[in-house]
Amino acid sequence: MSTSIRRLTALAAAGLLALGGGAGLTAPPAAAAPPGYSVTGLDVSAFQGTIDWAAVATSGARFAYIRASEQAGTPDATFAANYAGAKANGLYAGAYHRARPDVSGGKAQADFFADNAQFTADGRTLPLMLDIEWPRANWTGLDACYNLTPSQLVSWIRAFVDEIALRTGRLALIYTNTNWWNPCTANDTSFSANQVFVARYQPSPLPLPAGWSTWSLWQYTSTGRVPGITGDVDLDVFNGDLAALAQLAGGTPNPPLASLLAEVNTRFVSAESAGTQPLIANRTAVGQWEQFTVVDAGGGFVALLARANGKYVTAESAGAKPLIANRAAIGAWEKFRIVGNTDGSVSLLANANNKYVTAESAGTKPLIANRTAIGLWERFYRIAPPVTMSLRAAANQRYVTTQSANGLPLIANRASIGQWEQFTVIEAGGGFVALLARANGKYVTAENAGASALAANRAAIGPWEKFRIVSNTDGSISLLANADNKYVTADGGTQPLIANQAANGTAERFAIVTY
Repeated sequence: MSTSIRRLTALAAAGLLALGGGAGLTAPPAAAAPPGYSVTGLDVSAFQGTIDWAAVATSGARFAYIRASEQAGTPDATFAANYAGAKANGLYAGAYHRARPDVSGGKAQADFFADNAQFTADGRTLPLMLDIEWPRANWTGLDACYNLTPSQLVSWIRAFVDEIALRTGRLALIYTNTNWWNPCTANDTSFSANQVFVARYQPSPLPLPAGWSTWSLWQYTSTGRVPGITGDVDLDVFNGDLAALAQLAGGTPNPPLASLLAEVNTRFVSAESAGTQPLIANRTAVGQWEQFTVVDAGGGFVALLARANGKYVTAESAGAKPLIANRAAIGAWEKFRIVGNTDGSVSLLANANNKYVTAESAGTKPLIANRTAIGLWERFYRIAPPVTMSLRAAANQRYVTTQSANGLPLIANRASIGQWEQFTVIEAGGGFVALLARANGKYVTAENAGASALAANRAAIGPWEKFRIVSNTDGSISLLANADNKYVTADGGTQPLIANQAANGTAERFAIVTY
């Protein structure tokens, strides 16, 4: 990826690309990591030659993206050695493919990439990544967009990332630059479910390409220097801490992360304004403010360390004031006991005053520990990072969608993933899960005890909203409804999903994509 900015400079000089703001036009001298990002890494290819990964590890790098292939059927000869070396020396490792959309289709290049990328769900392997940017200077006869129209490029990228999702069960990351993406895709915004690895050699990664409101990785220089590598190398930072990087790789962070979903309003608890404001249950999705590290505080108590600011949650003023993440150490006010409820939810009992934490006023006000008994407002779902997933039906290779935000029946008819095709998996106790639709913040139900189609229209988890995930030998999963003990079927994809099948066949199988 390190040749991208040099190629951009050449294109700009030739008048082949209109650029806004001068972003990324000149690669500065080797620079230190931008302040505020503790997790650093690099990306490499055959351009770096032989790499001493033991020496690289001494630099403090935590991850590496390594080129596995490029163009149409061209492997990187150094990939196997680099991949093994990075992992052997404790780095999280991921593979990337340098795309050339003018020579073959997106699916074909994705398949060759997946065949060579050695992806494995071992907790140390990062999702596969598509490198889509300006053509190299020696790829002659091409304009900045590979002589393709925006719609052709978008279709090519869609074919690539969809195939990677099917092959690995994970959404591919997309490496690109705002000044290439926006003109060449006509500001396409349909890939926001795929995390972005942005290249920008400026003090900030912003502005981001169209469609993304946040970034996962930032390549901030192509002229970095690292022990164990001769010459220049791309240097990167991760937008999160080491636990979040482990989560991206599918590993289990230790100590565990927690996200709390208030039962009363199906909203996630947030350390509001990066922890400067009290905790409140007002978020429909999980970001950094909605995650907490669960720390064993001894005596059956835990403390919650907010990822938003690295401070502990306290029951302020011995519980007289709302919970807020503002403590540097664990004291009496920062300890909570986790109480399990019969419906699979949990409640938090504050050590500060021996009262339960409540989502005050049905979640419209901040959390506070002032209740002597557990009711609806005092119940929260799961102490673990929620998993967001999409389901692709084996019956027709289409994604399951809620169709709208209005509770219409679920149906497998979408070619790509957007917000309507995303569901948060919530532990519901007893080996069951519930599916919370990102489209409207409602739970999926097997309507009428399974006699009617599945729909996302419930505010709370009851018997009809519980499903058991069944793993199949071919790597797919099936959903067994608690409502009637029958499998959910896509019925060829032409009809809404319904839980009415006693046996598990092709129509009852789904590829799962998590992110």
